[in-house]
Amino acid sequence: KPTSLQSSSRRWIRDVSLGGDHTVILSSNKKDVIVFGKGGEKQLGLSSKPWVSSPAKSKVLSSPTADISAVCAFRNCSMTLDARGEVMSRAGKCSMELKGIAKALDVCRKRAQKTGLNS
Repeated sequence: KPTSLQSSSRRWIRDVSLGGDHTVILSSNKKDVIVFGKGGEKQLGLSSKPWVSSPAKSKVLSSPTADISAVCAFRNCSMTLDARGEVMSRAGKCSMELKGIAKALDVCRKRAQKTGLNS
């Protein structure tokens, strides 16, 4: 008898990125973004949760219609990218004026391209 873990709606990991104290995971369906860790700066895209120890779907970062190609996490910021490497959504302190954010986003875009996530 199949368990809930063996159901046909299983999610597999397509991409993962580690921020300062949080983790962002893109499901293989290219729509659901799962997060956990520190969320005090709203980088998880969850409503004001300072800490999430169990993985949870982020409504802010997930996409109901368009495919997400990659996820990026750095310091107190999380972002999703489309197939062109453009930012689709962001959560937390993601201002491009913040030191290191633009460079971290560039590194994430290159990683996505190199690993074939953009296809």
